[in-house]
Amino acid sequence: MKMADIPPDDYSWRKYGQKPIKGSPHPRGYYKCSNVRGCPARKHVDRALDDPPMLIVTYEGEHNHSRSITETPALHVLESS
Repeated sequence: MKMADIPPDDYSWRKYGQKPIKGSPHPRGYYKCSNVRGCPARKHVDRALDDPPMLIVTYEGEHNHSRSITETPALHVLESS
């Protein structure tokens, strides 16, 4: 499972593991919040057994910081003639 497959939310996540799930041909991916060191928030991502393109995202724990601090305003490129 690639990060690009997972719907975005307001936080940055780092994959720290993957494990086969009994009865499923698809592994579960484990992620930690990477916005702030020591944040206890985690999530795991599974594929639905009856609809493999659908992802089931389960969140655990609470973030100990505000939303994504990596957000930056969109850059506008100006061309001069």
